[in-house]
This record gives sequence, structure tokens and C-alpha cells, in this order.
Amino acid sequence: MTLLCIEFEDSGEFPANRAELYSRAIHTLLRKWDAKRRIVREQVYKKLSVQRKEDLLSKIGFTTFERGRYLFKQREIERYIADYIRNLPDAKTDPDALLLDSDEVLKSIEAQHGLLVERARGIYSFSHLTFQEYFTAREIVAKSDIDLLVSKMTEKHWREVFLLTAGMMRNADELVQQMKQKIDDLLAGYEKLQQFLIWLDEKARSVKSPKKLVIVRTFYLNLFYSLELDQRINSVFHPTIIDFPMFNGESSQLVEKDIYSSNDMMSLDYWLTSALECVIVAVWNDTEAYFDEAVWCLSDASRCNLSLELQKALGKLSKALPFSGDQDAFNKCNLFLNSERYIWIKGLRNVMMQYCNFGHNWQFSKKQEQLFQQYYEANKLLVNCLNSDCYISVETIARKPIPYCPEGVTSSRQR
Repeated sequence: MTLLCIEFEDSGEFPANRAELYSRAIHTLLRKWDAKRRIVREQVYKKLSVQRKEDLLSKIGFTTFERGRYLFKQREIERYIADYIRNLPDAKTDPDALLLDSDEVLKSIEAQHGLLVERARGIYSFSHLTFQEYFTAREIVAKSDIDLLVSKMTEKHWREVFLLTAGMMRNADELVQQMKQKIDDLLAGYEKLQQFLIWLDEKARSVKSPKKLVIVRTFYLNLFYSLELDQRINSVFHPTIIDFPMFNGESSQLVEKDIYSSNDMMSLDYWLTSALECVIVAVWNDTEAYFDEAVWCLSDASRCNLSLELQKALGKLSKALPFSGDQDAFNKCNLFLNSERYIWIKGLRNVMMQYCNFGHNWQFSKKQEQLFQQYYEANKLLVNCLNSDCYISVETIARKPIPYCPEGVTSSRQR
């Protein structure tokens, strides 16, 4: 908050680029903070220009962040400072004197602007992770170390560093291209995952919907994960499309009623998936409570514009379900739970595959699931970088189109 207030007081506005905001605010902080508070600093720190201070903090930020260190010992950070200031003009060469100077610099940094703080006796950290991420990105840009950054693409804690680096670069073409290549390489050699993505895209394109293609793809990816979770989760949940961990709740608006109610195919696929969910929940919990809802879902599906064969198939499946209105509902429910449940579930999935090209049992391994998660997150990160107000040439956008990303976000250049 202090940093933002200082920047607004100095310029009267905030830049659209977040990296530029941090750069300008930190520069102002390092340049004006002492003068405004009439504080006199130690001579060794006073000799450091604003540029040198930022370079020093960048070295500390990058070295610690790259090693996964958010807390570091005082002696460790003093060594980083000593390694930096010993190369400056008029620097002391005696190791003991240099260590004393490093201590003075550390204390001055802590007192001057609070970017480094002592969390416990002899234990330091950046006052906020954002500062460590910003200075890490600044060091990467200074070194042009794009290869190292791209190698961290599947590590979640590097996300903000990617976004800040993209915003800092004069031209982010190389970063975007290497990220795209890294994403392509993730699925190289995994034919089953590639086939799944091809199916997902073809399924979405087969649906005549006013919605953007990427939203329709997201809708079907949600349905796919719903069917996958049906086979694994042993707890009760409401029979509707749910948010999955990989979406972090961000896709809930993509499965609102207006999306699937405006299209027969999407409506059909939605209600069939919901019916399957209801039956599986009933089977898991040995209760007939959800069978009525499954019947209602199949009834809603039947109101779509269906072929006569599909209408008959759904009617047969509906009649096979226990229903509270049946005269012999109790016995029918017991029979279904004991001997007919797996046949019914398999039958509905076969209908979905035959008439809707949906409901396929892909049976991904744990490794394939993890790899797809990484692929999804990497695509999402690339799109977020493209939307971070970074500078990218039109030629690069044309040559390297934005890859499939279920998140539903597109580059501002393609909107």
C-alpha cells in the first residue's frame, strides 16, 4: 500500500502495465523515501545509486527465489551483498571490512524502505513475495535468461515471475515462442492425450452454438471431468456440473444455464451427464433418493430435438430406473442396486457414445492426468502472459497462434 501511494503521489496515476507500476514505484521509493523523512544513511549505502540498489535487490531476489528460498539467514544475505559491492569502485577488499559494510547495507535496506525485513533473529525475507518475484523477473530480463525461465513453466510458484517478465521485456516474442514450444513438447509422444484434444475440439466444432468455440470446449471439458470424477469420488454431491480443482472455480460461469439451454446438443449432453451422476451417487450411497432426479434429467433430455431411435433408447433407460411413483418402488430399487446398476450405467454411456460422440471412457493413467493438468496450466499461463500488456509483434501472433486453452481467455489481439 505504501508503494502504491508513493507512486500515485509522484505521478498522479497508475500505469496499465503491472511490471511498470512496480518499477516506477520502487524507483520512487528508493529515490525519495529518505529525503521525505529526512533520514541520513550510512556512507557505504549512500554511495549506491538507485540503479545499484535495484541491481543488488535483483541479485538477492533471483538467487533466493531460484533456490526456492523465501526465508534466508542474515549471513547468507550478507554474502550476496558482499559479492556485489566488492566489484564497485572504491570498494574495500579486506574480507572483514567488506562483511561489516555488507551488514551496514543490509540494515540500511531494511530501515530505508522495508523491502527486506528481519522475521526472526538473524532470519530475513522480502517483506512481500511480490517484491521477490518482481526483482527475480528484473534479473531474468537483465540477463536475458529466457531458457531458465521457460524451464520453470510447469512450476506454479513461477507464474507471477512469467507475467512480470513478459511485461518488462522490450519485445516478448522470444519468450512467447519458447513457451509455445515447451507446451507442444509436453504432449509429444503421448498419442492418447493428443487424440483426446482432437476429439474435444471436433466435438465442440460439431455443436452449432452462438457461444465462442473456446467456451464450448470448456463446457465439454467440464462434462468430461464430471464423468471422470463420477468413477472416483466416494461422497455425495449435488447432481450438476461441478468445479474441478484444475479450474480453481474460474470456469463456473461457463456452465451457467444460458449456455446449455440455448442449444439442443449441449442441453442433451448436459442432462445425460447429470442423469448418470444421479444414478452413480445413488449407487454409492445405497439410496433411492437420487433416482427420481435421474428420471427427471432423462425427461429433460427427451425434450431436445432427438431422433426416434434415441428417444426410444432414453425411454427404455428411464423405465429401467426405480421411481418413487412405482407401485413396487422398494423392490425395484433393491434389484437395481444389487444386479442392474452396472448394466444401466454402461448402457447410458453406450447411448452417449453412439448418438452424441460423448461419454467415452478414456481411462487416463495417473501420469497422463498429471501431464494434462500441466498442459492446461501452461496454456493458461501463456494466454495470461499475452494479456499482460506485453509487447509482441503482429508477425509472431500470426505465426504462432494461441494454443487450445480451456480457460476461455483469448488474446486482446484476437478478440
